[in-house]
Amino acid sequence: MSEYLCGFPFSDVCGKCVWFFTFSHTMQPLPKYMQLRRRGYYAVLEIPKALRSIFDDKARFVKSLGTRDLRVAEQRLGLILLGWRKLIEKAKGSDSALASIQWEYQQWRSQIESITDDFDKADVESLAHERIEELLRTKGREAASEAYAVIFKKAQPLAARIDEWMASIGHLAAKTQATSKKAAMELCEHFKTTADIDKEGVKGFLVKLRTDKKLSDKTLSCRLSFVRSFISYLDEKYGTDLLPLFTIKALGRGADAKSVKQRAWVPFKASEVTQLYQAAIDKQDGVLADIIACAAYTGCRIEELGQIKLEHVTEESITIADSKTAAGIREVPLHPALSKLMDRLVSESTDGYILKGSDKGSYGKRTDALGKRFGQLKRQEGFGDRHVFHSIRKSVVSQLEQAGVSENTTADIIGHDKPRITYGLYSAGASLKQKIDAIKQVRYEGALGMPKHLLA
Repeated sequence: MSEYLCGFPFSDVCGKCVWFFTFSHTMQPLPKYMQLRRRGYYAVLEIPKALRSIFDDKARFVKSLGTRDLRVAEQRLGLILLGWRKLIEKAKGSDSALASIQWEYQQWRSQIESITDDFDKADVESLAHERIEELLRTKGREAASEAYAVIFKKAQPLAARIDEWMASIGHLAAKTQATSKKAAMELCEHFKTTADIDKEGVKGFLVKLRTDKKLSDKTLSCRLSFVRSFISYLDEKYGTDLLPLFTIKALGRGADAKSVKQRAWVPFKASEVTQLYQAAIDKQDGVLADIIACAAYTGCRIEELGQIKLEHVTEESITIADSKTAAGIREVPLHPALSKLMDRLVSESTDGYILKGSDKGSYGKRTDALGKRFGQLKRQEGFGDRHVFHSIRKSVVSQLEQAGVSENTTADIIGHDKPRITYGLYSAGASLKQKIDAIKQVRYEGALGMPKHLLA
C-alpha cells in the first residue's frame, strides 16, 4: 500500500496560476500482469524469448481491459491471461492442445457462474462472446460452436475429461489403460462435446471406425466397451445421460472374414474338456492342466487367468482386475471343485501370481507360451481350427444356459456386456451368492470332477 500526491491548479485573485497539492487516499497495488495507463487498466504478459518469433517478434501481449473500475478489471484479467497462456502452450507444441483449449472454455463458464452481480456477469459474458467471435474468424464455425456449447449450454468437453477418467481407472493394467485411452481419443476425434452426441452421431462414429480404421466386429465391440466406460464416467460425475446411446445394438453387424471365423468357434463338450485336462496331466504339463481346470470352472479368458494375483483370491471368489473389455472387470465365484486346486496354487506361488507364466509378451502378457502349448495339445487330441482355448469359455456358457441360469447372471460371471440396456445401465449386477449358485451348475466327470493333482 502507498500514498500518492494529487495536484490541481487554482487561480488566485491576482490571476496567477497556483498549484495546490494534497495527499490522496491510500492506493492499492495493482495485481500482477496489470498496468494503469491514461485510458484505464491494461493486461500485460511477457512472451518467452524463444517463442517471440512465432508472435511477430512481440515482446509481450498487451490488451485494454476496457474499464477504469479496478474490480471489473480484475475479473476480466484472469480470462485474458488464460487465453494468452493457451497460445503460448500451443506454440510450445503441447500434446494436449485440444484439452487445453477446452479447459479454457470451462474457465469462461466457471467465471460466469461464480459472478452474482448481474452487471458484472453481463460484462464477462460480453467478453466471452467476443472470444467466440474471434474463434469464428480464426478457427471456423465448428470451433466457435464448440466454445458456445461449453460456455453457455453447459455441455461437457470430452477431451478435457479424459485425464480425470484415466485417473479413475489407474488401477488397471497398462495395456488396458492404453487401449481405453485410445478408444476415448477416437471418440473425441468425432465428437467435441457431449452436446454433439446423439443416436445418429453414434452410428456414424461406429461406421467410421469400421470403415476408415478397418476394425472387425469383435475389435469394434471391444472398443465400444471402453467407450462405454468413459461415457458411464461422464454420466455419473456430470449428470449426462448418454450411455443408452452406446449399446451393442448400435454396432450393427458386418460380415468381415475375421469376425465370421471367430463366430465359427464352437464350444467343447464337457467330456472333451475333461479329455484335454487328462491329456495335459499325461504329458506331465502341470501348468497347462491347471489353467484348463481354472478356465473350465470360471469361463475366464486365458490371459485373465494368467493375470490373477494372490490378493485377487478369496475363499468364495476370484477378482478379475484386468480384462480386454470394461465388462470383464468382475468378481467370479469360486466353484467348490476348484477349492483344493486353488489352495495349492496359492501356496506354491513364488511370483505373486497363481499360475506360472512368462512376462515377455507385450504389456506383460503372461500366457503366450501356454496358448501355444494348448494349441499343440488340442491338435494332438484330434481337434481342429474351430476349437480354441476360448471354446472352453463357450462350454461354460453352454452349461449355464442349459441349466437355466439367466442371461444377465451369466454375463456377470463371464464378463460380457449385459444384453439388455436396463440391467447394463442401472443394475448393480447379480450378488455373489447368486453367482455361486449359478456356477455350481457347471460339472465335469473324471479327473476334472475335482482337480487337485500335484505332478512330480
